[in-house]
Amino acid sequence: MGKRSPIAIFLAASALLATSTINPSVSNAGKEPMGGLKEWTSDQEVDEKSTLDKEAKKLRKKAKEEDICIPIGEGENCW
Repeated sequence: MGKRSPIAIFLAASALLATSTINPSVSNAGKEPMGGLKEWTSDQEVDEKSTLDKEAKKLRKKAKEEDICIPIGEGENCW
């Protein structure tokens, strides 16, 4: 058996990691909601409006009811 140099160990470990199973969150992409407030696909144009999910719609409605202003910059504009 040959010497076990640090490079050989690194290459063996890298190969082992590369052949390991895919992360479950990556393999389920698109099958279930993974968080976020807006739904957007790569089929949309860059400037096209994205669709709000249920949670975002509730938050938008609540913000309109409470009339909350989060200052931007010098405070003259609101989010």
